[in-house]
Amino acid sequence: MESRILEINLISAQGIKLPPPTIRRRLQTYAVTWVNPTAKLRTRLDSTGDENPTWNDKFLFRVSDEFLSGDTSAVSVEIFAVGCIKDVLIGSVRFLLSNCLKGESIGTPAFTAVQIRRPSGRFQGVLNIAAAVHNSWDFPILEKSTAVSFRQLMERKSRRLSRGGSSSRHSSGGESDADSASSSTVLKEWNCIRQVTGKMVKSDGAGLLCGLMMKGASSDENFSKQKY
Repeated sequence: MESRILEINLISAQGIKLPPPTIRRRLQTYAVTWVNPTAKLRTRLDSTGDENPTWNDKFLFRVSDEFLSGDTSAVSVEIFAVGCIKDVLIGSVRFLLSNCLKGESIGTPAFTAVQIRRPSGRFQGVLNIAAAVHNSWDFPILEKSTAVSFRQLMERKSRRLSRGGSSSRHSSGGESDADSASSSTVLKEWNCIRQVTGKMVKSDGAGLLCGLMMKGASSDENFSKQKY
């Protein structure tokens, strides 16, 4: 069965609050997202936005065409606040792809805002999301994986570049054949990163206008809460 790459960008949230009876404090928040609960991915920690955090973290999921075309296919998100003893669940979202990706061409991001459901069942705040679909051959890294954080992927590439750049040189200051080969490999790796980044960066610019462009979308009433 042919697969596609689903890109999800958890951009930001507005108006989130700690559930009672939690004592009010400045929030440090992160979000966890998944298509399959066996492969959950986490955003970076926002320590400055308080009730209006910004993450702008992208995630790549390998999914089937059947999943993308399903009316009930969804991406799940849970938002947590860092706690003294354990982290506190602020709210959750079940984002239906059919509400956002209709008619969008390959690689074109779609933006929407989804209401956040508190643990009590009430809605409080909104989550800003972008979604796009890519051809699977554009991301060979996912041939052996079903989900990956784009940030972690880039950090892994950067570490490989750093190791390649630390190759030893001759004491005379000249560069050996091995060093030349290593430099050539590093350059190819860097070009690869630039190409991948070029595919993804178009989501970033549009994300700055997300609040002006996005349409409201209701969360699924039948969303079953799952613990992270």
